[in-house]
Amino acid sequence: MALTYPLRTAARLTGLSPEVLRAWERRYAVVIPQRTPGGTRRYTAADLERLRMVKAAVDAGHRIGQVASLDAVALRSLVEPHAAPPPGKLDEVLQALDALDGAEAQRLLALQLSALGPVRFAIDFACPLVREIGERWVDNRLSIPSEHLATGVLRSMLGSALQPTSVSLLGPRIVFSTPSGERHELGLLMAALTALGGGGNPLYLGAEVPVEDLLAAVDLAGAAALAIGVVNLPKAQIERNLAALRGGLAADVALWVGGAGAANAVLPEGVEPISSLEQLEQRVALLVATDPQGR
Repeated sequence: MALTYPLRTAARLTGLSPEVLRAWERRYAVVIPQRTPGGTRRYTAADLERLRMVKAAVDAGHRIGQVASLDAVALRSLVEPHAAPPPGKLDEVLQALDALDGAEAQRLLALQLSALGPVRFAIDFACPLVREIGERWVDNRLSIPSEHLATGVLRSMLGSALQPTSVSLLGPRIVFSTPSGERHELGLLMAALTALGGGGNPLYLGAEVPVEDLLAAVDLAGAAALAIGVVNLPKAQIERNLAALRGGLAADVALWVGGAGAANAVLPEGVEPISSLEQLEQRVALLVATDPQGR
């Protein structure tokens, strides 16, 4: 059964107030949410994506009456130029990395973090930057020192932004880590930052933590979820680790897995794949809604 989200969570994830959501439904039928037997609104992930695009179009200067009836393709053509990070900003960071100017790269990243805030920085800037760095590495357009510098600067920047807030400290605890043998952690850091912005209370343990230690950490922290990142681990090892983790966790503790390595693995029952930071943001918001005071 597909996940659905209550009105309060939909408002948080779309940036629209409950009053605007109701008005757009009533006047323009932007989305028609499902209803529980008691009449409570429930929004699907597709509803949230459409609402985000409509809001982006309105924020860009289009009238709600003009965009409310547009289909997804037409909406995307309006909002994608505004959603993508400015190419010049990415290029500036990449130029600094090519010149091995770590101080300038860090300065430029700090400006984007300040302008966008932690969650949007992770989703809209850091993620495209990491993807571009990876493509340049594969094509031999980025030197080994520049790639190592990029990893170090981004790790430092993302880690420094991962600071608890008064809101997050009240949220459900979510443990983030990679299993033994998996050293890639930039995606995991971005995921933890996204969870922080979504109202979760992330406990970031970093890379290469053995299964038994992860289980002990989840238990000690009273976590509501364990988020695992896998990139280069062999498929069989990913499956063994996830089976051991799911078998060792309490039934009410969610187990999420993301990263390139998860795409081809056969996931055990009770393990939820997370394919994007946007999906993680939605999943954390649902966890907050069902466990608003944390554990």
